[in-house]
Amino acid sequence: MRHGTRYPSSGSYNGIKSFAETVTEYLSWSNMSDTLAEELQFLKTWNLTELIPHPSIEVDNLTTLGLQEAYDVGSAFRSKYADLYNGKETVWTNAKERVVRTAQGFMKGFHGESWDDNLLVQVSNTDETLGGNTLTPIDTCQNFDGDESLGQTAFAQATGWQDALAERLESLWPGFGFSTGVALTVMDLCMYQRNYLGKDHLEFCQIFTDDEWKHYGYHKDLGYYYGSGYGVALAPTVGFPYAEAVTKLLNETETTYCQKIFVAFSQDTQLNVMYSGFGLNFDETYPTNAINATRNFRSSRVLAMGSRLVTERITCNGESYVRFNINEQVVPLPGCQSGPGLTCPLSEFTKYMETRKTNVGDFVTKCASTGGSSELTIFENPVMNQCAVTSC
Repeated sequence: MRHGTRYPSSGSYNGIKSFAETVTEYLSWSNMSDTLAEELQFLKTWNLTELIPHPSIEVDNLTTLGLQEAYDVGSAFRSKYADLYNGKETVWTNAKERVVRTAQGFMKGFHGESWDDNLLVQVSNTDETLGGNTLTPIDTCQNFDGDESLGQTAFAQATGWQDALAERLESLWPGFGFSTGVALTVMDLCMYQRNYLGKDHLEFCQIFTDDEWKHYGYHKDLGYYYGSGYGVALAPTVGFPYAEAVTKLLNETETTYCQKIFVAFSQDTQLNVMYSGFGLNFDETYPTNAINATRNFRSSRVLAMGSRLVTERITCNGESYVRFNINEQVVPLPGCQSGPGLTCPLSEFTKYMETRKTNVGDFVTKCASTGGSSELTIFENPVMNQCAVTSC
């Protein structure tokens, strides 16, 4: 699971702050406010401090909404998987603060307000010697060369959409000097405003046309595709240790210490390589000269804040099947959908993963890892022995 809704990163915040300061300065000039088009009139009373009142402690960190999201997911998991729930499940998280806080919120919903702190295990996100035995495998792969701007720049140059966007905004406030970077920042503010102040705050959202939003969405998708997805040759390799660990759990009749629900938390780019480890959300082509309207991978659907990849083992008439659920949406595995409800028979899935392991290659070898293992083994060591609590 990705961490819940957070405040902007430091880089994004600096862009927003610069825009806000320029707006304030320009509105103080004689006649500049008179040139504002109707769509931008709200800027006369807009205040960044209402959106982010305490940047020194809020930037990069989880919002109140993010904590509530995590709690709600934990509560929903306990209800949905009540037959598998024991009360002593270990949960894993990488050590990034906003990710840890998300996991803590989840634990309150999952295990109750008085949950045992020992059941939440933090895995270092800075120890490069862990190899593939981590929830932040991109960071332990020295050869990983994702570049978010690669596809985005090519798309902007091929279509001219960013230049056209900046020109249109400039027509709404002549003399402001909207650059393409500032134009994208204003689009980002649509999401931030809705997330922090409520979904009825549409002032920034309503500035833009449907066509501009389509280009913005593809711009974001290209960033993930070439930054941490299939546009990076090593992405499936880097995400495979997690996929393989899940495959082992699916094949166990009785897991170590009888735990039946395994939950782990990380970040968007790490989740993206894990998708590619399984082969999910794959597209044969992802062009940079035009929008692929029929694409499978859409970051807004699978990598939004709080996104969840749930892998389930389902048994029907004595046969076991694997089902992937991303944000409450069943996502079939390409080439293996013969089971009920687009599931993949476990035996076929296991063979598929064996073949995939050969194809993607070894983590330590391909990443030139400084140590550790190519296998993710953290799930083999839950904190509590649940076999002593209840029979498996």
